[in-house]
Amino acid sequence: MKLPILTASFVFVATAAAASSFQVTLDTSPLIGPQTIGFALSNFDSASNSVSLSAFDFYLGSVVSGSQDCTIGGSISGTGCGGDLSTAITLEDAEPFAFFTQQFNPGSSLSFTVTTTNSFSGDIPDAFGMFVCDGNVVTCYSDDPSGAMLLLDLSGGPLSPTSFVTFAATEHGLSAPVVTAVGPGPDPAPVPEPGTLLLLSGGLIVMVRRGWQKS
Repeated sequence: MKLPILTASFVFVATAAAASSFQVTLDTSPLIGPQTIGFALSNFDSASNSVSLSAFDFYLGSVVSGSQDCTIGGSISGTGCGGDLSTAITLEDAEPFAFFTQQFNPGSSLSFTVTTTNSFSGDIPDAFGMFVCDGNVVTCYSDDPSGAMLLLDLSGGPLSPTSFVTFAATEHGLSAPVVTAVGPGPDPAPVPEPGTLLLLSGGLIVMVRRGWQKS
């Protein structure tokens, strides 16, 4: 009886670690002047996860070259973070937080592809977040207190567009990002528990604010 149990366990781990890809699109036409986009990956459990971000399109906008930062103004090591908006960005959960920021000049919209694993070992899952802020990172646009416009718990199992929690920024005229599957997608997964999302995003935004205040 032990062999079937071991085999089933192996299949579950392999499925949880498989990568899924989605396209994220945000209407940036209300934004004027240089802006900052941020991507975060938290590391809360023993499972390993990685997120890659690619195929950025700013639709008549542009990247501010040389403005990329993986250290939040020098407050974290930058381990597990690399790349820039003109090519691709990688985030790995090698530290408690991996955080990438870079400035861009907004066009009519912004789109990119996010490819992520979804491994989970129990307790609090890793989480991925996207932030859009002004050029000086004084204000982050979101109706959510965390400042995030997009959040995703990496809690194992299949991912779908409904796995993402998105927020608009009504005060700044921004609609919530739109998430669509890239290629064949799995069955819809349940939306993460709001309490978990608030806990994870709260931890991210505290670190971000501390780092930006130092810079």
